[in-house]
Amino acid sequence: MIPSADNIHIVLVQPESAGNVGAAARALKTMGLSKLVLVGPVCDPKSEEAVALAHNATDVLAAARIVPSIELSLADTAFSVATTNRTRCQNSPYLTPRELAPELLAKAESHSVAIVFGRESAGLTNHELSLCSIQSTVPAATDVPSLNLAQAVMIYVYELFQASLAAGDGRYVWRLGRHAEFEQLYRHLGQTLARLGTRPATTMDNYIARFRRVLSRVPFESRDIKLLHKLLAAVDRRVEGGR
Repeated sequence: MIPSADNIHIVLVQPESAGNVGAAARALKTMGLSKLVLVGPVCDPKSEEAVALAHNATDVLAAARIVPSIELSLADTAFSVATTNRTRCQNSPYLTPRELAPELLAKAESHSVAIVFGRESAGLTNHELSLCSIQSTVPAATDVPSLNLAQAVMIYVYELFQASLAAGDGRYVWRLGRHAEFEQLYRHLGQTLARLGTRPATTMDNYIARFRRVLSRVPFESRDIKLLHKLLAAVDRRVEGGR
């Protein structure tokens, strides 16, 4: 959960696609946010399409606040971010979503903040850009970037969530196998190969060394080693049963 999530508002100015509104609501909930604000929506944000694209975030969609103007959407905010792809046309500095995230989170600890997204067809007007504290853009490989509205929302809320994680939070913790566990596995492998009547070209130790070289390249966890033991045990039982 993002700290101070209730202070972070995602504002969509005159959204034209109900599907994008629903998908944006889904993005918010997935990343731990819930405050969606719609400024004069052109579409029906409560339509079946919006509900379908919201999936399990219908609560976020239902609670979305609808206001008639961008000024009202920003009235209670102390810091706001205008998203745009027209960086060359603006004289104001801008941040990428990754650069923006920690700054926005810091301000959200004690103030209401907003990220503002423009219309699918035309983005934000120069006047709307000027109403916000700072501007932000998503770096792209093309000179004329074109992101779907809901995709853009997901990029920003994802970066907010990632920036909110403490070191190690939300990341997989590897439980790599210990040396003794690997040695036990190699002994078991040697015994199973012997039961199968395997005849290496040189010695069994050299043959097992080839398996060591292959398996040492893989970050096996303790549970993976146990799984391989079970596989070898199944082979052992089949060999014993066939005698």
